[in-house]
Amino acid sequence: MLRSAPPRLRTAGITSAALVCALTTLGGCTSSSDPFSAFSNISASVKAHTYSLGASITGLSAAGLVLTVNAQEVDVPAGASSQSLASALAPGSSYTVTIQSQPTGQTCSITNGSGTIGSANVSSVLVTCSDRTFSVGGAISGLISSGLVLSNAGDSLVVSAGASSFTMPTAVAYGSAYSVTVQTQPVGLACAVGNGAGTMAGTAVSNIVVSCVPNTYSVGGAISGLTASGLVLLDRGGDALTLSANATQFTMNTGVAYGGAYAITVQTAPAGIVCRVSNGTGVVGAANVTNITIGCVPNFSLLHSFTGGRADGANAYHNLIQGSDGNFYGITFQGGTAGLGTVFALTPGGTETVLYSLAGGSNSYASLVQGSDGNFYGTTYYGGASGLGTVFKVTAGGTESVLYSFTGGGSDGSHPYAPMILGSDGNLYGTTFEGGPSDLGTVFELTPGGTETVLYFFAGGSDGGYPEAGLLQGSDGNFYGTTYQGGASGFGTVFLLTPGGTETVLYAFAGGSSDGANPDAGVARDSDGNLYVTTLKGGPSNAGAVYKLTPTRIETLLHAFVGGSSDGATPYATLVEGSDGNLYGTTSAGGSSGDGMVFEVTPAGTETILHVFAGGSSDGAQPWAGLIQGSDGNFYGATVAGGASGLGTVFRLALQ
Repeated sequence: MLRSAPPRLRTAGITSAALVCALTTLGGCTSSSDPFSAFSNISASVKAHTYSLGASITGLSAAGLVLTVNAQEVDVPAGASSQSLASALAPGSSYTVTIQSQPTGQTCSITNGSGTIGSANVSSVLVTCSDRTFSVGGAISGLISSGLVLSNAGDSLVVSAGASSFTMPTAVAYGSAYSVTVQTQPVGLACAVGNGAGTMAGTAVSNIVVSCVPNTYSVGGAISGLTASGLVLLDRGGDALTLSANATQFTMNTGVAYGGAYAITVQTAPAGIVCRVSNGTGVVGAANVTNITIGCVPNFSLLHSFTGGRADGANAYHNLIQGSDGNFYGITFQGGTAGLGTVFALTPGGTETVLYSLAGGSNSYASLVQGSDGNFYGTTYYGGASGLGTVFKVTAGGTESVLYSFTGGGSDGSHPYAPMILGSDGNLYGTTFEGGPSDLGTVFELTPGGTETVLYFFAGGSDGGYPEAGLLQGSDGNFYGTTYQGGASGFGTVFLLTPGGTETVLYAFAGGSSDGANPDAGVARDSDGNLYVTTLKGGPSNAGAVYKLTPTRIETLLHAFVGGSSDGATPYATLVEGSDGNLYGTTSAGGSSGDGMVFEVTPAGTETILHVFAGGSSDGAQPWAGLIQGSDGNFYGATVAGGASGLGTVFRLALQ
């Protein structure tokens, strides 16, 4: 017989079965007598349990985010803060979360994106999104100066001069607004922004355009001494501005852009006035130009009035010369200790010194020439061993010596009326008014030692006769001059003479109303080889004229003097070509007082009266002498009469 089990053991068995039954939720309890059947049900229940997978999301503001969870796509809506990724993952299964597509304009990243399912739901996957940023920039044109500062919502950029493109320092987030403006304009420029504002899309902004243009500034300044109307100013050869009398300020009509050049010049000055420009050129900065000054003064001034007597000269008939020391030198026809004239020096400031008083019974009509030795050489019309004139030398200290006395007759010249020139060989060359076989004058050469050679005897007829003017040596080495008479019509000639003594008549004046007559002056020659000459008579008013003679011997009347109060008459002097290419000279008569004038003639023949002599104590009268242009650009001359003592003057004429 079987023994019953102990009561404690059964109780224990019942209690264990009941516990298993209580814990088992899936299989339930059974009345089976197998005490282990309940554990089998518990194991089945554990194997069937699954867990969820989820993610926390931050910063997602746009649509388009697609995640991949173990190859399964999950679309995440815009603005989501969490997202279920899987709902039934068995314990022990692995998972991988990746980004398949980024949201529009954003960039997302995953943290804790892979792992293995344990015994609980997984929510540790983190998706962090942020807005993408894009650069903002574009092109720049015309930025020639520094100082440009661009701004985009407080983000500033200093742009260097010459830059052709820009990019703002801080990029702009997708969907955000941008607005590029000029915070500070560059020096002297005005810059404007095109396409500067918008909303950031998904690409960099590069179509903004910054265009810079120079500001325009006025150009002007102050004027003094403008006592008459008619001043015309130019800027760079144009933009003519006419000013009235007594104007004290000026502003040119047209402004000049920043960085542009300006050049103010005087086109026309009022009659009798010269106006000089200071600070007239430059480059415009970032301000109006106001520091240009125009100073106007009378163009004519007396440097010296001759007083005559023993202490001073009187009546200067011929040109001054400017010595190598910058002073002016000349001869008077009268005055001095013997009353026969003086050799004088005059500083540019007007201080005169008498170097020598001519003696020996002769006066001089001719101007001086300075030799390469620094001494001065001249001629007298009379005097010398034969009383027919001399060539003399005066040192800078005033010591005089006679180099040569003309003998006249058939073998030598006599009565030199004209000034000599210094030839390219260092010898002196000149003319005599008379002498030679026909007694119609000569051309001579004289060495510094006093040896004379007659190069040519004038014969009259178709040849010239009575040369009253000096010579000009051209760049070709030949000598050019005029004769007062002779030629086909007897009214004088223009001739060429080789250094060997071969003469060619280049032109014979015909006189009358259509041509000149009787040139008392020599010739001027320009760089093109054209010759210019004045005649004492001829022309429609028989008051003299200015002519041009080409190298091919074509003569052209440039200006015929009419005399009277409106024009000059009777020009004795040789023309001088100024540094501006125009011709300048004097007439001994004409003008409102009949005392002559200073004139300018362009190569095209346009005459301008620069000064009308009025005589009296403050002006000269009757200029027989021509002009010279000094090293300072001004013109200097002498008159026979006028001045404080009525005995002539030395004057200066300023043109600029």
